[in-house]
Amino acid sequence: MLKLVANLYLILFLFSPVFSQKEKHNITPKTEIERLTQLQSDTYDAGNYKNFKLYTDSILSIARANQLREHEIDALTRLGVYYKKTDAYDEAMTYYSKALEISEDIPDSYKKQTVILINLGHVYNQIGYHKKAKESFDKALKYIEDFNGPNIYRMAAYTGLSDAVSGNKNFTLSLKYLEKAKAIGEELKRDDIILNALNGMIENYLKLNQYEQALTYSKQAQTFHSTVPSIELRALNNYLLGASLVGLEKYNEAISPLQMAKGVAITNQFLKVQMLTHKQLTIVFEKQGNLKKANMEQKGYINAKEKYLQTLSKAKRLDVEQELADTEVLLKRENSFKWTSIWIGVSIAVTLLVILFVYRKNKKQAEFEANQLKEDRELLQNENEALKQKILKIAQQKSTSTINGNEKNNAKKTSLSKEEQEKYVSLILDYMEKEQPYLDHEMNQSLLAEKLGMTIHLFSEILNVCFEKNFNNFMNLYRVDKAKQLIKDPAYSQYKILAIGYEAGFPSKTSFNRVFKNLVGQTPSEYRNKQSDEIAL
Repeated sequence: MLKLVANLYLILFLFSPVFSQKEKHNITPKTEIERLTQLQSDTYDAGNYKNFKLYTDSILSIARANQLREHEIDALTRLGVYYKKTDAYDEAMTYYSKALEISEDIPDSYKKQTVILINLGHVYNQIGYHKKAKESFDKALKYIEDFNGPNIYRMAAYTGLSDAVSGNKNFTLSLKYLEKAKAIGEELKRDDIILNALNGMIENYLKLNQYEQALTYSKQAQTFHSTVPSIELRALNNYLLGASLVGLEKYNEAISPLQMAKGVAITNQFLKVQMLTHKQLTIVFEKQGNLKKANMEQKGYINAKEKYLQTLSKAKRLDVEQELADTEVLLKRENSFKWTSIWIGVSIAVTLLVILFVYRKNKKQAEFEANQLKEDRELLQNENEALKQKILKIAQQKSTSTINGNEKNNAKKTSLSKEEQEKYVSLILDYMEKEQPYLDHEMNQSLLAEKLGMTIHLFSEILNVCFEKNFNNFMNLYRVDKAKQLIKDPAYSQYKILAIGYEAGFPSKTSFNRVFKNLVGQTPSEYRNKQSDEIAL
């Protein structure tokens, strides 16, 4: 399911470790574990999972060397949390299982076993093993009932059970578990728990096609936005509100919450919310007949989907891909029924075919452009390697593919030999590196071709065949790379963002912000702030 699994029950346990009675010996190891546990807590709260793992590894080593079994269990559980956070589900299950095995040999360790079972259950849900997930949550609930465990554990188990049964298409039972989780949130006066439960309920109603109920709960959830700090929960709720309105065919009303959800998701890299919001907006604009906007949202959907699937385990990725495929098949069937119902005459049929042809052509072009955008972003990511060398590697790969005829539908035909291609690629890249023509915002394709001693036709052919880019995209790669260098350069720390843009060769603030955000995923100001934060750390 889409809903967020609240981290509060993890944090409650993870950073309140149970320490044994102090012994006369081994005081130093325990003191060191206490110190590392505090550092571990701080890095987890800050989202610095790399250092979180380093501290956890150290605690595990100390615990094992001094036979501190309870601390060993805590460390193993936290390593499970780390691997779950990084989507390495096989490793997460290994550590949770080991922690559970050790805890079963320790008297009165039901709290530890309960939390391990809850975490393990969420991993099973993530990889689609819903039956095993339910077994883990049921066992955790039994511990909670037998030992009168805290309600926060009970809420976590109910939330996990709702995911498990929803994964098996039992949406009605999932709603019952979420009602129980919501009731606990109300009892504890925890608005974040209530909002999380409401989001899950809305999602179930959407899957049951009960759009009026989904809309009612969406509006109820909106009242908690001012008291819940989690922007991810709020973005998710805006998406669900929009999806409810789409289900009720209230397309104009759906645009505003969907756009809000999309903006927050893009800014904060909430990939699943971003992907699904693009999908809903594609449907909205298709229904309104705005093919241009529908095509733009489809491009965004393809790009976000590709990124999102890369974050998942293989098992979960296959599960999500199948779910998305089922949704798209359903949409295609709806469209087929729609066109069949309005098939009146030959003239209308021809018009529809033309529209369909244009749309598919645009959609295919959108997929190609999305792949190019992904490639451009990857070029700008590894800053330890010069841009020239990275572009050269890709150009050589494309040159080889073109000569061997291995390119697919988007292959560019050329009469140039491999040797000629390599010669012109080197000429262009050397000139770009030494003369930096991209710093001149008035530089155009004709003028640069003249400086290179080429005809404009030949220059255009090299860009399209060897780099698979047009002139503007090619120049903007260098300009963004230069802008990133200037932002990181202390000598430019007092420069305004607009001045950085002009220095890098952009003709205006608008084009600088748009191109930089497209290729880096952040605005120049956001990128500068991030660099400042990293330096501060």
